[in-house]
Amino acid sequence: MAIKSLHRPNFSDDKGSLSVVIIGLFFITVASLMVMSDVAAVLVAKRSLAQATEAAVQRGVHTLNSEAYYTGKGTIFTAPLALVTNRDHVPIPIDCNRAVLEVILELHNWSNDQGSLKRHELQGLVLTDLQCDGTSLEISTYAEIRFPFVVPFSRMDSAVLTSTVGATNQVREGFYLFGVRLN
Repeated sequence: MAIKSLHRPNFSDDKGSLSVVIIGLFFITVASLMVMSDVAAVLVAKRSLAQATEAAVQRGVHTLNSEAYYTGKGTIFTAPLALVTNRDHVPIPIDCNRAVLEVILELHNWSNDQGSLKRHELQGLVLTDLQCDGTSLEISTYAEIRFPFVVPFSRMDSAVLTSTVGATNQVREGFYLFGVRLN
């Protein structure tokens, strides 16, 4: 007489194996959606930081150093002579002291703005470097971004973004009559 064991598992039965695969795929899908949401938030916040830095450098570069700009011997013949000789225009001088103030004000306004251009994930917009040589201006900024989700299987909940922008004011080529560009 053969004794059959009642406690022996039957591995040939495949009931329930599909539910394990579905649960595994569900967790992989949720984790990848969380990572994609974090990456999208970083890309949008990086663009927002770049826009803030561009706005600040544009505001700073438009501070005219009137003493340097209005010195020289400009006559009625200097503009046509520059056009005929194909001489480059000198860059428009920047008042670096006022530029620093304007850059800081613009970054402060951008940090306190609740408009659609600023991302609410950006925390603490900081000016890290400002270089002004009298004709060009370059600034660097950084900000911390908080992720919408903590990255799965890690402890990352934020990242630091940086942006650097430079600008120069130059006179556009052409013939100007009483401040109006004719061509």
